[in-house]
Amino acid sequence: FLLCLLIIGKVNAQDEELFIPKTSFGIKGGMNALAVKTIINESEPVYKKSGMYFGAFVNIQTSEAFSIQPEINYAFGEYTYNDNINLLHIPILLKFEMRNGFSGYIGPESVVLLKLDKPRNSQEDQEDRFNKFMFGFTFGIAYNISDNFSIEGRPYFSISKFLDDNPSYRRYNTLQIGLAYNL
Repeated sequence: FLLCLLIIGKVNAQDEELFIPKTSFGIKGGMNALAVKTIINESEPVYKKSGMYFGAFVNIQTSEAFSIQPEINYAFGEYTYNDNINLLHIPILLKFEMRNGFSGYIGPESVVLLKLDKPRNSQEDQEDRFNKFMFGFTFGIAYNISDNFSIEGRPYFSISKFLDDNPSYRRYNTLQIGLAYNL
């Protein structure tokens, strides 16, 4: 897939003008809205909490319209009632440029559970019951406010289970809305 994008970039570069790919780096941060869906028989209660995220990215341009953007984002917030969660989001995104300063993203994302505090007034350390690694996908949109700043939003949908507690299980999903700064 990556090889195809590079070849497309080279073919496009040979048409009229010489395309010189650019690599840029940046930082980002914003709100991380967490939704944990518990599947129990026929009911599906959802816990919704919010926190923050911040991270860094590298944008590797493959053509004038496409680029590959790996990221690493640290996210934290409340998990359910009084317990905190710390996660590492690692997406590898295909970024495509649209018109009027808009761009879109799509790609796979891995999430690593770094820490899950035990609930207050509880002796049970629940972190060992949860999956440390989750896999899913994300997509989103960004708007360039200026040459260096953009505002972006994207959901993450987990394919793997966050907690498998027979006969029920939990899935972890997020919505990240924030600012990005191209260095």
